[in-house]
Amino acid sequence: MTDEQPPFDAEARRAILRHMNTDHALDNLVIARANGAATAVAATMTEIDAIAGVWLAQLDDGDVEHVIVPWTSPLTDRRSARVQIVEVHAAAQAQLAEPS
Repeated sequence: MTDEQPPFDAEARRAILRHMNTDHALDNLVIARANGAATAVAATMTEIDAIAGVWLAQLDDGDVEHVIVPWTSPLTDRRSARVQIVEVHAAAQAQLAEPS
């Protein structure tokens, strides 16, 4: 992770991670696969700061890999986190030719 703190409080950070891991497990997997963990079978978003998001990918051979995905622009608030995550997911779908 970077030294950049997210532009929102710890409660919002936890809510974003909980939402991603509860409601968007398949989206997490698409993001991890497109960003270096091609053989991932599951992925969990573990961190978010102003500069990047981090996912822990479980690979098909039992190993795990941290996947760091930088945002296209620094986060400025909680809404910008949503926008950046949606952009990262859309780019990952396009890269993997996944249906939306």
